[in-house]
Amino acid sequence: MNQLDLEEVFPSLPLLRDFVSNDFKITPLAGYTNHNFRLQNHREDWVLRIPKPETDRFIDREAEAHNQSLACGLGIAPVVSWRDGSGITLTPTLYSSRALRATDFDDDNMLQTILTPVQRLHRSGLTFLGRVDLKELLSRHFAILKRTDQERLKPRLRQAERVLSLLETRDSLYVASHNDLVLENLLLDDANIWLIDWEYSAMASPYWDLATICNAAELDLNRSRRLLRLYSDGGEPMQESILFDYRGLLKLLTDCWMAALVESRGPGC
Repeated sequence: MNQLDLEEVFPSLPLLRDFVSNDFKITPLAGYTNHNFRLQNHREDWVLRIPKPETDRFIDREAEAHNQSLACGLGIAPVVSWRDGSGITLTPTLYSSRALRATDFDDDNMLQTILTPVQRLHRSGLTFLGRVDLKELLSRHFAILKRTDQERLKPRLRQAERVLSLLETRDSLYVASHNDLVLENLLLDDANIWLIDWEYSAMASPYWDLATICNAAELDLNRSRRLLRLYSDGGEPMQESILFDYRGLLKLLTDCWMAALVESRGPGC
């Protein structure tokens, strides 16, 4: 999608219908599942998100809107200025923020800053729409893969099923969760962390968010132990072995998701 394509989008957005694309400096932003643009002029500074069509099979937009609204109430997610049922959103730009880097996890003070909004979310008692079932997610993504990808990933899926069966009696807590805490979705703004992109949010095991962070930052054993210790302070004790299991399970889910996304875009995409 380019600037010319945006001309067709502007009239459908109440906050943009009095503008044309040339009224803004438009900067494309990265995104796997969405087309993202920063729109700047002398008065406004917004991020416009337009979902890619293939995301419809993976994302519940009603749940996303509901869950992000609750997270806004906690002060951990930016306020959305406008959205529609298809997932198009217009959000004020956090212009002084930056995405986290792996080196940010080397300092305990910064690590606590990173974990604070995650703790606030998990301990909030909020009820999000949606409840993730990791076994079902893996099976659903695996089913839409092309045969060569299925053959490549089948041994890992079988091992994942064995791990999940053992976790059934060891991990039963479900909390309001973001479920996609890659570094790009953790924005450092002065001394605060904002969680953005709530597309996959739902009720889930707290280990899901922690394992995603560990994988995204490529934390080694010592640093993941520090993360778990700081996260557990003032809350329920967490088990290192379960975090380790989730790290492996979510690596497989990511590989299946990426392959399924490529498959859904069709040849030449």
